[in-house]
Amino acid sequence: MTFLHTLPEKFKSFLWSRSENALGRHQIIVYLLHSALVFTVITAQLLGGGGSQEVLPRVMSGIHLGACLIALLLYLKRRIALPVAFSIVTLVAQATIACRFAYFAETRPDHFLQLILLNQVTSILAIVFLVMSFVKYTPFVVAAISLTTYGSVAKYIGEPSLWNVFIFFILVEGLLCLLGELLRRNVRNVQTENSALQHRESTLMRAIRLNPAEVEGYLRMSRTSDPTEEDVDRLFEMLTPVSQQNLINAVRIHLKQHLMDNCDLEEIFPCLTKSEIQVAKLILEGKKRSEMALLLGKTGNNIDVVRTHIRSKLGVQKEEDLQRFLKEMVMEAKNNKRRKSEGKKKQMLSLPSNPLIEFSIGKKSRN
Repeated sequence: MTFLHTLPEKFKSFLWSRSENALGRHQIIVYLLHSALVFTVITAQLLGGGGSQEVLPRVMSGIHLGACLIALLLYLKRRIALPVAFSIVTLVAQATIACRFAYFAETRPDHFLQLILLNQVTSILAIVFLVMSFVKYTPFVVAAISLTTYGSVAKYIGEPSLWNVFIFFILVEGLLCLLGELLRRNVRNVQTENSALQHRESTLMRAIRLNPAEVEGYLRMSRTSDPTEEDVDRLFEMLTPVSQQNLINAVRIHLKQHLMDNCDLEEIFPCLTKSEIQVAKLILEGKKRSEMALLLGKTGNNIDVVRTHIRSKLGVQKEEDLQRFLKEMVMEAKNNKRRKSEGKKKQMLSLPSNPLIEFSIGKKSRN
């Protein structure tokens, strides 16, 4: 039972060890299915479960089975590639079918016409598996050998029933080969495009020094105009520890360089400490408790204590909105500063002129 439970995982790891792309794994699965089918059918025939039980057909079946197992073993040992192993098996199979055709045409055992048709259907199935595995050229070779052998036998026997389905076999095998080649080229083109996209993606990731999950986190956050705590948590879950620290440091530098409305809060609130000024800036920017703690490297309780100190020093009651109070204070300070600046300008304009200058100008005008 334990082996059966672990078998899917072992098969999956085998596929990934053999190929890193989905197309390669698909080819492996098709090849293994074909090998299992050949082994099952021929073993059943050799055990007397069906097919011709005469000596030559059984020998041909044994050769076919031996070629299948040898090719599979060489592939598993990494001695030959999958397309080569698949081609060897199907070409050997087609050679054994040709020998059976010649034997049936010469000896004409019981039900030899059905046996000929059955072997021809076997050739069609081989072409189908080759097409499904995207093997190049071999389907055309197998189809050519199959149709030539069948046509020769049909002509030699002179049986009308064989000729009646010959055109059908030509159309089916020809269509399979053409469609298979078209499909193989399209799949290769898609694979090439995917490889190019993956190369561009990896190049971009190396250039920006981020992984795809981190880029996804940044993009999701940038699309949200009012991010929640869950959005922030999701972003930081996608980031590596180094990227988290880099982001926090970048935000800290930005906050130091770009204060809200370019106003110096230290002048407006001289009674506040440096850490209280930092929290006040974040309150004015609408940051939440968790965001403040993350940006300043403090705990949520530390932020609550600092907020309490700010309220106490500025005389803000608990029921009052601290952010609104700070904004009103900042606006009032800016208005006072603007009024003082305007007052100085008016004072400069209303100052009396220098008497010495006026006397000099008047004397020149009299002269």
